[in-house]
Amino acid sequence: MATASAVPETYELEGEEAKETLKRAGWGRLLKDSFTRFRTADGFTHTRAVAHAAVLTAFPALITIIGFASVFDLGGFRSVLESTLLRLAPGPSGRLLSEAFRQGSQSGSGAVPIAGLVGVLISGTSAMTLIERGCNRVYGMTRDRKLWRKLLIGCALNFSAVVLLALAFALLAAGGAIGQGLTSAGWGDTASTLFSILRWPLGLLLVFAALTLVYKVSPNRKQPSAAWLLAGTILATVVWAALTALLSLYYSVNDNLGNTYGPLVGVIALLTWAYASGLAVFMGIAFAAQLEAVHAGVPGPRTLRRYNEVVRMPEETAALEDQKPVPAAAAPAAAAPPAAEVPTG
Repeated sequence: MATASAVPETYELEGEEAKETLKRAGWGRLLKDSFTRFRTADGFTHTRAVAHAAVLTAFPALITIIGFASVFDLGGFRSVLESTLLRLAPGPSGRLLSEAFRQGSQSGSGAVPIAGLVGVLISGTSAMTLIERGCNRVYGMTRDRKLWRKLLIGCALNFSAVVLLALAFALLAAGGAIGQGLTSAGWGDTASTLFSILRWPLGLLLVFAALTLVYKVSPNRKQPSAAWLLAGTILATVVWAALTALLSLYYSVNDNLGNTYGPLVGVIALLTWAYASGLAVFMGIAFAAQLEAVHAGVPGPRTLRRYNEVVRMPEETAALEDQKPVPAAAAPAAAAPPAAEVPTG
């Protein structure tokens, strides 16, 4: 059993020191050790948990948007949103979402967006607390914040970083559909073309800002400056943008998804994107943590716990990894104590 090695807190780190450490360690070695740190910190489990919580946040968020658009009678916005949903979910799922959209638009009650906001508050805050737990494990910490502090910080990140990531997804993954929705709503070809050009830099900028905020606030430790976290943020942004673009391309060229999965295609697409996003977030923080660990002189990205022993120090890890457990039958038997002499006479 392995755990991520603890990264000591360092102070007054600047961007130039990060560049020197990155140059000395090398991208290849850091990427390899970062993946090792991510894997031994149980990163895949944390990614799945965050993905499920993100999906549970997306549906009440959609209900909230539709509810407010209906309450304030934003007809143009509703048209853009409906056209976007139809293009993102083709086939039977698109018709199902369109029908649900119309039913939600017809109910002008203010209780609908309020209920959606409550759902976003609960599920979104839960997602951010799960990200905090994953970041702590990546840094080798076993204790999280106190419950009230965890919920308070999770709520603040929910209404800041999560909103930024949602806007970035709308621009990058659904930007083409939104552009055509603008044209259908009568915005004109000029507005649609301008949006298609600007959506990529704006989307990446939003992702960059959201990840920087998460990396700075989520871990239960004193984090270095944003300049020191820059390498991890860049890596996570690149991974997130690449995975999002690949998913967007796949959905655009595959016209049979709706016919194959039926009404579940929207849920499957959203869950896949949420998993890819969680993977990018934790890979980026693992890279930033490993970079800081190298600067602090931590020998390796993980420690080992073998044969129910106590946790070994990182410097002992390399010697233990190549060893194999000795079978009990092969272990030398302890010498039997000498038999007591029976007195005679």
